[in-house]
Amino acid sequence: ESLASELQEDSASPAPSSEVPEWDVVICGGTLGIILGAALVQRGWRVAVIERGSLKGRDQEWNISRKELTVLTRLGLLTEAELERAIASEYNPARLAFHKGTELWVKDVLNIGVDPVVLIDLLKTKFLTGGGHLLEHTAFDSATVHPNGVQVQLKPGQAGQEVPTPEAQLTARLVIDAMGHFSPIANQARNGRTPDAVCMVVGTCAQGFPNNDTGDLFASFTPLEDQRQYFWEAFPARDGRTTYMFTYVDAHPKRPSLEDLFEDYWKLLPEYQGVEPDDLQLVRALFGFFPCYRDSPLQLPWDRMLAVGDSSGNQSPLSFGGFGAMLRHLSRLTDGIHDALECDRLTQSDLALLQPYQPNLSVTWLFQRSMSV
Repeated sequence: ESLASELQEDSASPAPSSEVPEWDVVICGGTLGIILGAALVQRGWRVAVIERGSLKGRDQEWNISRKELTVLTRLGLLTEAELERAIASEYNPARLAFHKGTELWVKDVLNIGVDPVVLIDLLKTKFLTGGGHLLEHTAFDSATVHPNGVQVQLKPGQAGQEVPTPEAQLTARLVIDAMGHFSPIANQARNGRTPDAVCMVVGTCAQGFPNNDTGDLFASFTPLEDQRQYFWEAFPARDGRTTYMFTYVDAHPKRPSLEDLFEDYWKLLPEYQGVEPDDLQLVRALFGFFPCYRDSPLQLPWDRMLAVGDSSGNQSPLSFGGFGAMLRHLSRLTDGIHDALECDRLTQSDLALLQPYQPNLSVTWLFQRSMSV
């Protein structure tokens, strides 16, 4: 499907729209966008969230540090009791270990396992009771930017879903892209550019491991092989133990596939965790890849449009993935978007101030390069 059909090529229409924006903010991508949506609704803004599937957390714990998680109580999105309900597991300490090197142990870093099902349900309820409008089974199709607002065209969500899209179009003062690394908006803004590098990851959550209440944030125990270095993470979870194996590579087509990585994962897991695969009871398998771009965070080239989380490239070099990227910037984004809406400063140059050059994201790229062969 051409990018032009996703964000219309003549997306910046010179003529004002005849429609007065019915929403202050439309957020595309609900799984993590609901977090920001709930924060903006609490500030009194009219917010609509669209999600191509059902808005619910998946059955996989999200690991984060408690200090980072407390932003949800500081912003008044959850009570202390609700926050504790969302925590599925907690452990200490965690290890960093390099091949033939010194082991380091730390406490209170990525040691909280959050239950996404509980957390998203709590935030969804807060969003709706606060007056937010949620469109599930509804996907982003295209957008046209006018001087006085954005028209967002909608289409039915994921294939096989029988729930029709109830509305064909939304109009908003501001559109926020929270659709992740593979967002059609971010893809068009990058002009289809190939990622500069990729973090590939495979893993499982399983039962049957020897008792172990510690975790690994970063561990390697094998030398370089076939132009890649393998790193591991391990987290105690409520329903077993989650282990990940990941590697950093460039985006060349000749690099190994995720299937190749999974073969190596099963070969190396016994040495890593002291357990044979046949002795494990799998709960779920996990696999994916995270693209990395040097020019992060991404600043969208259109007025009235802002990329957040993974769509913008705001990610941690170690804990990839949208949850951390959203929470670590939630307070800053909430305040900044609130101010931008309040004084109607929604041009591209205005919104670029919310995604400035950030040295820590430059370090992300250096980290990516130093961990690659």
